[in-house]
Amino acid sequence: MNAYFTVLFTVIVSDLIAVAALLLTRRFVNLDKLRSSHDVGGFLIAIVGTLYAVLLGLIVVDAMQQYQHAREITERETNYLTDVFVMAKGLTEPRSSQLQRMCTSYADQVVDTEWNQMRAGTFCPIARQKAIDLMSSLMNFDPQTEREKAIYPLLVNEASQFWQNRQERISITKKGIPPVEWLVLIVGAIITIFFTYFFALEHTRLQAIMTGMVATLISLNLALLLLFAYPFSGDLSVQSEAFRSLGEIFRNFQAENAGAIEKTHS
Repeated sequence: MNAYFTVLFTVIVSDLIAVAALLLTRRFVNLDKLRSSHDVGGFLIAIVGTLYAVLLGLIVVDAMQQYQHAREITERETNYLTDVFVMAKGLTEPRSSQLQRMCTSYADQVVDTEWNQMRAGTFCPIARQKAIDLMSSLMNFDPQTEREKAIYPLLVNEASQFWQNRQERISITKKGIPPVEWLVLIVGAIITIFFTYFFALEHTRLQAIMTGMVATLISLNLALLLLFAYPFSGDLSVQSEAFRSLGEIFRNFQAENAGAIEKTHS
């Protein structure tokens, strides 16, 4: 609901300001002077509107693509972590259980701490250290059996992919829309709407409706940009459900495995 409120608030405020500015312009500018500029103003507003539409469209599309990329990166990170967890079962004890515990601990840390910190554009140093410890444990492992020698290269490759996707997720967290882009977009919106004031229609209400429609279209795009430009914050943010489910699966698997080991010994 907060996302819908943000969009609605942006549209209403933009429309009110745009229409109020139009009525203010009508009070201080002679209509005959405005009509005399229709020919030149028509060409100029076409140029200004086209340039701004292209700029705004490109930035909105880029933000939506980045949002989708953030979802894919998160899914790939959990998939590669799952591969590491499953392949670790092929190693001998205690290395197998150690790696699986490290995978579970990392997933829990991401859910409990890092995801909230990502909303502010940062990351959790503890989660990063757990990922580093996981990689170090694999790098320091010396396979002994033929089975371990066959699994080890695949395990290292999956762990490397896991680390790369984590780094890319953190990189996306720190991005967003630079302040200079917001400045250009807002100034461009003001200029584009202001150009509509240089046309004088006989019916002020009709022109106010047309100006409001222009403001609505621009504000809707800016609201979309605000919602999608920051993939890990806001109401439409990428959720941590993938990691949360992964942690539960890991713990259930470890519990079942521990029960099977106890039965074997008994």
